[in-house]
Amino acid sequence: MFSKLIDILGSSNAKRRARLTQWLIASMVYLGAATLLITGVGQGWMNTTALSLWLGFVFAVVVISYALLRSGWTERFRDPSVTVWQLSMGVLAVSWGYLICGPMRTSALFPIMVIFAFGAFTLRWRQITFLTVLALSSLIVAVILRTLFPHWVPARGEVPPMRLDINNVLMLVVVLPALAVVATRLSGLRRKLSEQRAALTQALLEVERLAVSDELTGIANRRSTRLMLERDVSLSSRAITPFCLAIVDIDHFKRINDELGHGAGDDVLKAFAHCVTAQLRSSDSVGRWGGEEFVVVTHGNLEGAARLMERIRHAVRTDCHATRPVAFSAGIAQHRPDESADELLARADIALYEAKRAGRDRYMVAA
Repeated sequence: MFSKLIDILGSSNAKRRARLTQWLIASMVYLGAATLLITGVGQGWMNTTALSLWLGFVFAVVVISYALLRSGWTERFRDPSVTVWQLSMGVLAVSWGYLICGPMRTSALFPIMVIFAFGAFTLRWRQITFLTVLALSSLIVAVILRTLFPHWVPARGEVPPMRLDINNVLMLVVVLPALAVVATRLSGLRRKLSEQRAALTQALLEVERLAVSDELTGIANRRSTRLMLERDVSLSSRAITPFCLAIVDIDHFKRINDELGHGAGDDVLKAFAHCVTAQLRSSDSVGRWGGEEFVVVTHGNLEGAARLMERIRHAVRTDCHATRPVAFSAGIAQHRPDESADELLARADIALYEAKRAGRDRYMVAA
């Protein structure tokens, strides 16, 4: 229903249509309240002159709001919906209705719930405070006017309790659908915010993963490997956990790329990282140092590091590529208590090039 009316009254601009939808909901509440007040003329609790003035005010507010929103004139403001102005007019209409409704004045207050429900969408606390003060002060003024000028109150006689109850129910029939629409929109906003929060959390986790992981192989990247190495150096220097480091370089990797293509080369790197990781203990680590070069850290002595290299050599030969054997050269160095990470890497690098000069497909231990 609302979408069809908006198609007739609305705009192709999506944001403008959303603002006009809110205007239409408010207009429906005005229309329902006006209908009940008009029936009050025949029931004896509403004066025709007072009702005409109230209807003129409401009609002017509705028409002016539509003209401002539909023309796009309000889009120059921070709040294109001119929410505070619209809701302020609604507060004044409610207080005015309270003044002229006589014995039915309590039901005239019901639309105030819709007004503050609308305000929950976009208003800041200062604006909500302003509306609250306006609602209370205008209602106090209405009470004072009813007391000081009782002849202004256009009610004749008393209203039977059943009729009062019926009018209260009818006013709720006017107000509750609008509240239901507002509640539905708030629920949709909460769901959207929840989905956005979940997507943001996932994106942050992915950013954190990419910050420490190599995008191709999924193992630690150079930066993360360097941080882990610095930590292990600190522990080893205090004689807490001795460790060995191996720099591993895939043999003739350029030839693999040239003969099989870079896609096949990437597959070899991923398979190589998987093979190495499968042979490590939970306390060991591996990271991609750059290109086809990897760094393996294993806690223990050189004998344990050598056995690990043998296991990795066997796993790489059998599992790294289906049709082409893959081999690597490695240089192993055990950390010395007075040695920095760079010095340890330099010794392992020298051992790696010794392994390459010795014919590749082997590992050498640094002096």
